[in-house]
Amino acid sequence: MGHGPGFSAGKPKSFKEAWRRMLAYMRPYIPVIVAASILVIIGTVFTVIGPNKLSDMTDIIASGMMVGSIDLAAVADIGLFLVTIYMLSAVFTYGQGYMIATVVQRLSKRLRTDISEKINRLPLRYFDRTSYGDVLSRATNDVDTIGQSMNQSIGTLMSAAAMLIGALVMMMITDLVMTAAAVLSALAGFGMMAFIMSRSQKHFKRQQVHLGRLNGHVEEMYTGHVIVKAYNGEAAAQKEFDSINDDLFDSAFKSLFLSGMMMPLMGFIGNLGYVVVCIVGAVQVLSGSISIGVIVAFIVYVRLFTQPLAQLGQAMTGLQSVAAASERVFEFLDESELENEDDKKIVLSEVKGDVEFR
Repeated sequence: MGHGPGFSAGKPKSFKEAWRRMLAYMRPYIPVIVAASILVIIGTVFTVIGPNKLSDMTDIIASGMMVGSIDLAAVADIGLFLVTIYMLSAVFTYGQGYMIATVVQRLSKRLRTDISEKINRLPLRYFDRTSYGDVLSRATNDVDTIGQSMNQSIGTLMSAAAMLIGALVMMMITDLVMTAAAVLSALAGFGMMAFIMSRSQKHFKRQQVHLGRLNGHVEEMYTGHVIVKAYNGEAAAQKEFDSINDDLFDSAFKSLFLSGMMMPLMGFIGNLGYVVVCIVGAVQVLSGSISIGVIVAFIVYVRLFTQPLAQLGQAMTGLQSVAAASERVFEFLDESELENEDDKKIVLSEVKGDVEFR
């Protein structure tokens, strides 16, 4: 029982085109996405204010230790302020996550509904050249991949981008020299991340295609088990399964291996940024250009700056999965449909009841 030529499902579209279609599907939810973005920005503002106040607290403690009297009231006030803004940041972040989850699940529901309605409008020739398992894979696995990956990636992407910009602004306000040192190390990380993404995109697409092939083959062998046994086709079916399984293993391994390199790479860049900031900051403290509190604040800012880089790498991996899955879904939705014959009328002339078998 072969699959026929249906697995190509027409000419493959680009990742850019797949995301253009996906963004068009998300257009009704733009107000919610904008509201979520506002919550992210507010939460980010509260977060990036913290290290600046932490610098003030450090300077108060350091100066107090030198004179033998620490202003505990001022330290307590700053500590209470930090607790308050971090709690507010957590509340706004939770609200943003709730909104994004709502948008993504409604989008997934709409895709499943459109696929279900599309199936009823397809001509029989489509199912003659396409396995049922591949159709089911697009309606279940691909839509599920879109929902899960978008839920994890979009919120992360929004918060990481806001935090990256906010931390960069506060770093520039705090000290330009240490900012330049941290940004240079981060740019190296961006370059390597872009290189890895360019290599892994094709493997994510192949993974979704081979997963659909595998589902199609298993579904056909299961429903047609009696026919396979009757014609002694077990060996051929097993051989085809092994071939598809090997292709899926190869594409899944390469896509996950390459995407898995992003987080360790960003972690290395972050640690490198710490080292550079500590060295440059120590030199400036010895020269009297900055205080110890500035170094403390800047170390936190470097973490706030490099952590979003790692999150962006993770989010980009998820977005690649979304693009690969949505490409297959939109290929299915773009299939030619049955011609609308509602306007046609049946006109019979000279109707007779004679039936003749030859």
